[in-house]
Amino acid sequence: MLNRILYTLKLKKRPDVDRTQVMKSFPVRNQLITWEIDDKGEASLVVPQKDKLWVRLTSKLFMLPNKRVIVLDSIGTYVWQMCDGKHTISQIIKSVQNQYQLTRKEAETSLFTFMQQLGKRNFIGFAIPQQNTSATPELEPEPAKPGFFGSLLRR
Repeated sequence: MLNRILYTLKLKKRPDVDRTQVMKSFPVRNQLITWEIDDKGEASLVVPQKDKLWVRLTSKLFMLPNKRVIVLDSIGTYVWQMCDGKHTISQIIKSVQNQYQLTRKEAETSLFTFMQQLGKRNFIGFAIPQQNTSATPELEPEPAKPGFFGSLLRR
């Protein structure tokens, strides 16, 4: 919550993530959300209420339920099942493309929008693998530059 405020006020810069890192990231479902698939093949996500004092008071005052149920369509259910931390986003795009006979651009655009919505609502998180620093070649140290007075260097 604090980070969201800092990002909005531009007091903190969001981490730079390029497209290749996004495509290699692993979407992971929130462990607090329970889900089940009904007989129609649609997933029902049960989202618990936040456990904060003001939320509990308002829910008592207005008699709100302590959980929300969100039903996903067949494509959303298919993508939700693949958000298990084992499939990368690029693998999910290829799978959706093959399963529903979509072009790559259609599958990628709709999947990015759907993942963005799930991420904003904290239904999923993204595990971005760290780049291998040992794979980068070692840079040679720069040769010593002459001092302020040219060739006069301290020895």
